[in-house]
Amino acid sequence: MGLEGHVSISLLLSEQGVQRSIVKSKRPLLAQALLAGSHAKDVPQKIGLVFNLCAKAQASASVFAIEQACQNQVSDDACAVRAQLVRMELIREHLWRICLDWPLLRGGVAEHALMKQVLVLDKEWKTCLDADDQAFILGGEVKPPLKSKASSIALKLGTLLKEHIFYMPPKAFYACKGAEEYLLWAQYTQMNAPQFMQRLVLKGWQCIGQTSTKVLPQFELAWLDKALSGDGAEVFLQQPNVDGETCESTPYARQQSHPLIVELEQKYGLGLLVRFTAVLLELAKTYLDLEKALMQFESKCKLLGKTSANTGYGFVEAARGRLLHRVVLDEAQKVKTYQIVAPTEWNFHPGGVLKNALETLQGDAEVIEQQARLLIHAMDPCVKFDLEINHA
Repeated sequence: MGLEGHVSISLLLSEQGVQRSIVKSKRPLLAQALLAGSHAKDVPQKIGLVFNLCAKAQASASVFAIEQACQNQVSDDACAVRAQLVRMELIREHLWRICLDWPLLRGGVAEHALMKQVLVLDKEWKTCLDADDQAFILGGEVKPPLKSKASSIALKLGTLLKEHIFYMPPKAFYACKGAEEYLLWAQYTQMNAPQFMQRLVLKGWQCIGQTSTKVLPQFELAWLDKALSGDGAEVFLQQPNVDGETCESTPYARQQSHPLIVELEQKYGLGLLVRFTAVLLELAKTYLDLEKALMQFESKCKLLGKTSANTGYGFVEAARGRLLHRVVLDEAQKVKTYQIVAPTEWNFHPGGVLKNALETLQGDAEVIEQQARLLIHAMDPCVKFDLEINHA
């Protein structure tokens, strides 16, 4: 098992379908072991090196937690640059799945050339906004980027999304409110993303995996302190819950109030079509937020409120869900406690939303495996997964 671990999923089939599903997130609790004793100023860089996936979201959550623990004032420029880097990272991560995984899931060919273009833009964006690697350094000297250069990169990204993903500007796609209009787009647009949706329709799999769920609410400081400082902290880090209930933190959780999601959910339930549609809406929305932030380059830091001495929290809405870091420092500003709760622990909880969705699957083993893989990809673990299917 690597540093970032993996998720193990097993299905026990009966003649009717899935009799039982077992979901295990095998992610080692590395943060405390790796960071205990480190000086506060060194922690964000270490985090960025250890966690390669969503590294900017990880570094952002880390530096916010450290700054709060140290009671450092954070400049609006630093907050704005961090937010823009995380937005581009989220866009890149969603496009990675859309370009490379979605085609394979529908029996097509991965769009490697398109993804290479995305990676070039991602690199240009990083160079434009943070060429000196100051954004995630404690007390780093962060300056607003050259607006014309950043706008040029954003324009190229918007054109890519229009010509290869949505077949319309992201703003127009995000404005889509009706299920009928959306399904016509999926039927007649000869691009990977709409054809992926159309395949779900043709297979009759729009409703597959539908289940009730509770989305992760906004964090409250008192509740977090209790969950992460008590005797049950280690269990919470691996199997988090809110008042005994499992929650999900996914693109659906963030897009559930969008009119298109509301109508699709009324029509098909919370299944594959709704979940994958939420990814596309979030992609469009994040691009619009990135574009808007260029027009007015400022971003207030989102803090959880006043914490106890030497304790800090940082959270970021990353591509796969909400990421939380908590740090407690000693008097010398060295790490006593470092904790991370990643989206995988919410979405791939042993008793959570994926388990419940998998246990709705019916049919023969081949079909169930295809549908199970779609559900897993729809909730998108931060790490590799393996799927094992057994017969009762």
